[in-house]
Amino acid sequence: MKISEHVNHTYQLYKLRAEDIHKWIDGYFDRESFEIFLISGRTPDYNPYDHRKFRHCREALQDAFEEFSHKYTKAQIRQVFECHIKDDYDNYIPSREDFTNGNFSEKYHEEEEHSEPILTSKELTRYFKGLYYGRNNNKRPRDKGFFLRIVIPATVAMFLFVTSVFFIILPLFHQSLLSEKEEMIMEISSVAVSILDYYISLEKEGNLTGVDARQAAVDEIRKLRYGPENDNYFWITDMHPFMIMHPWRTDLEGTDLSEFRDSQNVSGKRLFMESVTLVNEEGGGFLEYLWQLGEESNRIVPKLSYVYRVEPWNWIIGTGTYIHDVEDEISRLTFQLIYVFLGISFLLIILLAYMVIQSRSIEKNRRQAEAGLIEAKERYRALVEASNEGYILMMEQKNVFCNTNLQKMTGYSEDEILSNSVWEKLFPLTARRGSLETHLKNLETGNPVPDEFEAALHCRTGGVVDVIVRISRIFLSNDNGQVISIRPISRSTPNDSLFPDPGFMNVSGSLHEQISVSKNGSQIVRSLNQLPDLVRSMLRYSAEPEKIREFISDIYTTAVRKIIDLSIEEMDEPPVPFSFLSLGSSGRKEMTLFSDQDNALTFQTDKTGEELEKIRIYFLNLAHRVCSRLNQAGFSYCPGGIMAVNPAYCLSETEWKNKYKEWISTADNTSLLDIHVFFDISQTWGKEPLAENLQNHIFKLCSDKPEFLVHFARNCLEYKPPLSILGNVKTEERDGADVVNIKECLIPLVNFVRIFSLEYQIYETSTLGVFCK
Repeated sequence: MKISEHVNHTYQLYKLRAEDIHKWIDGYFDRESFEIFLISGRTPDYNPYDHRKFRHCREALQDAFEEFSHKYTKAQIRQVFECHIKDDYDNYIPSREDFTNGNFSEKYHEEEEHSEPILTSKELTRYFKGLYYGRNNNKRPRDKGFFLRIVIPATVAMFLFVTSVFFIILPLFHQSLLSEKEEMIMEISSVAVSILDYYISLEKEGNLTGVDARQAAVDEIRKLRYGPENDNYFWITDMHPFMIMHPWRTDLEGTDLSEFRDSQNVSGKRLFMESVTLVNEEGGGFLEYLWQLGEESNRIVPKLSYVYRVEPWNWIIGTGTYIHDVEDEISRLTFQLIYVFLGISFLLIILLAYMVIQSRSIEKNRRQAEAGLIEAKERYRALVEASNEGYILMMEQKNVFCNTNLQKMTGYSEDEILSNSVWEKLFPLTARRGSLETHLKNLETGNPVPDEFEAALHCRTGGVVDVIVRISRIFLSNDNGQVISIRPISRSTPNDSLFPDPGFMNVSGSLHEQISVSKNGSQIVRSLNQLPDLVRSMLRYSAEPEKIREFISDIYTTAVRKIIDLSIEEMDEPPVPFSFLSLGSSGRKEMTLFSDQDNALTFQTDKTGEELEKIRIYFLNLAHRVCSRLNQAGFSYCPGGIMAVNPAYCLSETEWKNKYKEWISTADNTSLLDIHVFFDISQTWGKEPLAENLQNHIFKLCSDKPEFLVHFARNCLEYKPPLSILGNVKTEERDGADVVNIKECLIPLVNFVRIFSLEYQIYETSTLGVFCK
C-alpha cells in the first residue's frame, strides 16, 4: 500500500490522517536515517532496509508513543500504528521475533506518484551495470506550470465570485428588500380600506348621511399612523384628481393635482395622475416617486406607495414608505464587500508568494533526496555483489541486473542471464512442477507473488542444483520490480503435510492438532497465521466455498476453545458455569478470512449487586484474553463492539433473557439493524447448555409476540438492491479496484432465514443448514 492509502484508511476508520506517523513507520532515506546509512553502510553485510522491520513489529509501538506523544494521544497513536501494520501483514501485528526467525519479511511499499520518475528503467540498468549516471540536471521550467495550475485558476475563481456577488446576489437582495416593503404597505392598506368600507356601510344603512359618513371617514383616516416612528400616513384623492385629505400637506387639500409633479423639474412624475390611471386599469397597485421626507419639506427622497380605488365614493386611498434606506443598505454592504475582497486579494497574493517559495524549497529537497537515493542504491548494489546468493533484479518484466555469484553458480554469462529466455535455461519446461511453474508464469506476465519455494536449478554444464528461490517485491521510482534470490541447498524430502490431496482433510487435522497442542497464545497465533496460505491452496484446488467457510469456522472455534483453556489455566477457576457464544458469521459457521469478531459470554448465577459484578469482572478479564488473541491472529475487533469483552455483552443468563425480552418487546424497524446478529447463537465453549436455554427462551418470546417477526420481515424489505439510477450494479472502491459488496447483498437473504428459523424454532444456525431442514 502507498502512504496515501494508509492515510485514507485510518481516516475512514478513525477520522485521523496522521501522515507523519505513517511515514515514520515506513520511513527510510530521510536525512537522519540516510546519515546513519552512510556510516553503517561501510559495515559488511549491512542491509539498509533492516531498520524498517523494527518499526513493523508490536515492540515499536512504545517508540511511536515517545516520538509522537507531543502531538497525538496514546489511543490515536495505537489506532494508526495497528491499522498500518495490519494492512501490511494480513491483519496481524508481527513481533520482532517473527522477523528474526524468518517467519516474516519486512514489506517495501510503493512510493507516491511523482510527475517524473527519479530514475527510469533504462537509467537503473545503466547504473546497476556500473555505468555513469548522467541525467541532465538543468533547472526545469516549473514556474510556468505553477502559474498555469495555481495562479490563473485562483484569479479566475476570484473574478467569478466577485462578479456573481455584485451582479447577481446584490440585485437579488435589493429586490428582496423592496418586495418586503411592498407586502408590508399592501397589508397595512387593507386596514384603512376596511375603515372606509365601514362608513360606506353606515351610509347605505341610513345611519349616516353621505356627507357625514365621508367626513367621519376622513377624520379617522387622518389620525392613522404606522411605522417605527409613527411617521407613515394615508392620503385620499378623488378620480379627477383633487386632494381630499393629506395629514402633512393640508395646503394641497381641495386643490387640483392634475399637474402636480414629484419634483420642481418639468420632467417630474405626475404621480397623482398616474395613480388615477393605475386604479382605473388595475384597481390598485404600486408607484415609485420622489417625496419630502416626513415634515422635512426641503429633503426629497425616493418613496414607494400603494394606491387603491374605493368604488362607491370614487376615492383613491394611498399610503407609502420611504425606500432610501434600502439604497443606503445596499451601498453600505457594497463598500463592506469591496473592503473584504481587497483583504482577500491581499492574502491571496501572500499565499501564492508563499507557495512559490515552498515550491522552490521542495524542488531543492527533491534534488537532495535524488542524490541521496542514488548513493544509497550504489551501496545496495555493492552489498548484492558481496552476497553469497545469486540475485536477479527485474524491472518492467525485464532482467536488468544479476550479480557475479549467480553467474558462477550457473555458468551463464551476464548477457545470457539478462536475456528473456534465461528462465527456460535455468528451469526447463520439462522440469517445472507445482508452484515453480505458477511463479515463473507470474514473472513472465508481470504479476509475481512474493513467496519462497524449492526448485531444481539447471546449470550450463548440465548439472542440477537444489535451490531455494525467494521472490520479493521492490519499488524503485514509480515502477514495480522483483528481486529473485537463489540460494543452494541440499535436497531433502519435502514435507507434504500442509498440501495434501484436494479433500484437505489432512490440512484441517494438522492445523487443528497444532492449535490443540499449543502451550501459549503466541503459538496459537502463529498457527492461525497459516490460515491464509491454506485457504489460498484450497482455492487453487477449487475447493467448494462452503467447505472453505466451514474450515475457517472450525479452526476459529478450535482456537477460541484452546485460548479459553489456556486462559483458565493462567487464571483462577471460573466462579460459576459459563458459555462463550459465537454470534453472526461465526455463529452461522460462515466465516471468511475477512470476518471480524462477533461474540458474547453468558454465565449462570443467582447473585446480585457487588457479588454479581465480581463474577462479571472475572469473565471480562477472560474475554479480554480471548478477544485480544483473536485480534492478533487476524480476526479483528468488531467495529460495533459486539464482543464478550464489552460489559454490555458479558451477562448472566437472567440478564441475557431480560435483554432479549426487551429487544423483542420494543423492536421496531430501526432497532433491528443493531440486534439481528444476536439471533445467530452457537456455543463455542461451555459445559452447561446455557446457549440452548437462551435459544429456547428466544423461541418462546417470538411465539408470544409474533408481531416481532413482522417488524423483522419489514426490516429485511428495507434493503434496496445495489443498483444505480441507470440499473447498473453499484461498486465500491477498495485498494484501487471496483468491487461488489456481496456481504451487503446477502443480508436480506440471511435475515429471512433467521425469521424462518425463529418462526419454526429451528436450532440450526447456518444459512444453508436451515434450508436443508
